[in-house]
Amino acid sequence: MTIYIISFVLNLLVGLLICKDNSQSGNDAALTVNTRKKIYLLITALQFGLLCGLRSTKMAYDTSAYKLIFDMCPDSWDHLFDRSSYVEIGFRLLCSVIKILGGNYQTMLIVTSLFIMGSCCVFIYRHSKDVILSVFIIISFPFFYSSFDIIRHFLATSFFLLGYKYIVERKFFKYTLFIFIGSLFHGISWVFLPFYFAKKIRWNWKTMTVATVGTVVIYAYIQPVATWISDLLGKSSGINSGWIDSYGGGIKTVIMYGVILLIAIMAFYQLENRTEEDMNAVNYVVLMLVFSIIFTNARMMTRMIMTMTALVAIAIPQLLDKPRTKSLRDYLILKIAFISIGIGYHAFMLWSNWQNVVPYIPYWG
Repeated sequence: MTIYIISFVLNLLVGLLICKDNSQSGNDAALTVNTRKKIYLLITALQFGLLCGLRSTKMAYDTSAYKLIFDMCPDSWDHLFDRSSYVEIGFRLLCSVIKILGGNYQTMLIVTSLFIMGSCCVFIYRHSKDVILSVFIIISFPFFYSSFDIIRHFLATSFFLLGYKYIVERKFFKYTLFIFIGSLFHGISWVFLPFYFAKKIRWNWKTMTVATVGTVVIYAYIQPVATWISDLLGKSSGINSGWIDSYGGGIKTVIMYGVILLIAIMAFYQLENRTEEDMNAVNYVVLMLVFSIIFTNARMMTRMIMTMTALVAIAIPQLLDKPRTKSLRDYLILKIAFISIGIGYHAFMLWSNWQNVVPYIPYWG
């Protein structure tokens, strides 16, 4: 556990040192700011990517299953496209190429971990107004520690994050292309496709009614809904009693994200000259709360919460935008409240051994 705390604190201190404001002005200053962000995020990607990738195969719940998949994949160019396991073709090809080039299972862990954290940092650089706060969220909420485990899900999420720029640019075909590439690693990628339309949501009594009724219906009929979605993604074998009903998550998760939504809404109304991006940021926090509510009746919803963490990581900095806030006092209160929740949740994940990441064991240990 100590190595996680040291890495977390050291990363934030390095971020504050590198990204601190200076007295420069003009275009040169803007370039300097962007360069500092790039340096900090590169350090972050390497730091946490290697921390995750150099872990022992004794860590995380799915390690043994991934080791079996890796061993089953072909190790020659002639048999590259042989269907040797049940997983998606993209992941099979990745494992095979690593084996053919002389790598082993540990190589695969390092490569995938660096790619997952690297793509996340690219996403933060492109879309976050406060890269340090975004990294804080990625580590303090269920993204980084979860990436130790369900690797294929996070590879699909990585392509979603890399393609997010085409949501901003409103280029549906290019966005869909990234979703397709992600689906080659995990079918859940197609579930991310509707995020393209999230920008169109405007909250009023009609949309609130639809959201409430939709949440209630999905909650009540989670078994047939989950089965339908899984069949659609070709994952029906993964739906069982361990993922639904009484095996769901706790109400404390809902309360936490409910408080975060309250902070987000208060921050939204503290902004001057509110924009579409501000409204979209609120949408993401609302969706996180919805997923956490369904989570109480379906443990499978953790996958959506993990992915949503990345979107919340840009949503909160968008809303806690100091230059546009009406009240510096209220801004500080809201930011301190959010950071306190993040620190508390981070401590909870380590204390509860989230995804079996505690204690940290390096591969040579």
